[in-house]
Amino acid sequence: MESQRMSFCDSKTVLSYMEPNFRFNLALKIPFIRKAEKAAPLHINRLELEDDCVVVNETEYSMRVYRQCQAKTKSFGGNGEVQTKNKSLGAGREVIGLSRGEVNYDFDEYGFKISPEESIQPGDIKLNESARAFQRRGCKLDELEYECPEKSSLPCNHFIRLYVSGCKYQFSYTNMKMYFLMKRLLTIFFGNRNGEWTVKNMNIGNSVLLRWPVNGWKPIVQNFNIGEYSQIKLNGVESIIGANVSLPTLKTSFPFFGFSISDHTVLRNAEHLIFSGFAQDTHLPTLFSIRTHKVSLTFPTQGFFVEALIDMWMEKTRPIGVRYLILADSKANLARISRPEVLQRSSACIKLKMGDEAIVVVRYTEADSKTWLTIETVPKKK
Repeated sequence: MESQRMSFCDSKTVLSYMEPNFRFNLALKIPFIRKAEKAAPLHINRLELEDDCVVVNETEYSMRVYRQCQAKTKSFGGNGEVQTKNKSLGAGREVIGLSRGEVNYDFDEYGFKISPEESIQPGDIKLNESARAFQRRGCKLDELEYECPEKSSLPCNHFIRLYVSGCKYQFSYTNMKMYFLMKRLLTIFFGNRNGEWTVKNMNIGNSVLLRWPVNGWKPIVQNFNIGEYSQIKLNGVESIIGANVSLPTLKTSFPFFGFSISDHTVLRNAEHLIFSGFAQDTHLPTLFSIRTHKVSLTFPTQGFFVEALIDMWMEKTRPIGVRYLILADSKANLARISRPEVLQRSSACIKLKMGDEAIVVVRYTEADSKTWLTIETVPKKK
């Protein structure tokens, strides 16, 4: 019986049920299914993007540059073995560490670091202003014990290494830089797609410059973690998922310095905004100006601060439907709060008049074994 090649539609159907990493690898090996692979629906549970690493579901692709000349020094890199180290990204994971002679950045012919600003390509998305502050050419790097002898007559071999869940692949560094390999990898995975693809959990919190593909459909993301809050990261989110696109959950954390929030379409289109980390008292008025309907603040708030929160909320009219959930480390007796707008109160709930059409409800709720102070504006019952 002669074997027959599957039709385009049949190939799309089969590919849509395959695990993404297996599917990417299969398309690399079988050219005639590549068009169907790009058109077939793609579903990814976990996508984490860094400058030198990509995680797709449970498969990790990490990149290093191996400098044979530096591997000779005892203090450079690791102990000669590939090590693992903890790295905080989302729920936390283990990534491939540096073995002796490896670095996780690109460098020029004299061993000087190439900053992200110098290697921007079409489609790249800048996610951190600090990219401009990276080591400039001509600045020696502390971890280099001596100059790379490549410019002299001494032999010096440089390689780019790609680790795929622990397996190592090595290429000549002469013909390829790490940023080019990252761009190529993301383009193979996600570029030129003309079929719907969805990501359940996406994280760009540790990326400075995302080597995003130029062409192709944009992903539908359910939960997006941008790490430390910044306006430039919100711009990046919009570049990835598109403008005026609904985003079910956006997760972020407070920066150490210079926190301010300005109106942004990503915040307006997010259904649920989650802030983690420690917030200063001066941050709260700014937070209450956010135009997202549901906001969760996961840093603990003490009970005595509740009255101040209510004062801030009542300073101006809030749209009906706006709801804030604030983690509480203790409960205050809400019956003791006295304001002229109070309509009804008890130890666990208080209702206040806001204009002629709305009521502010402040109460304690329990969720995920935690106590939350909920403040929301609801329509007035007629």
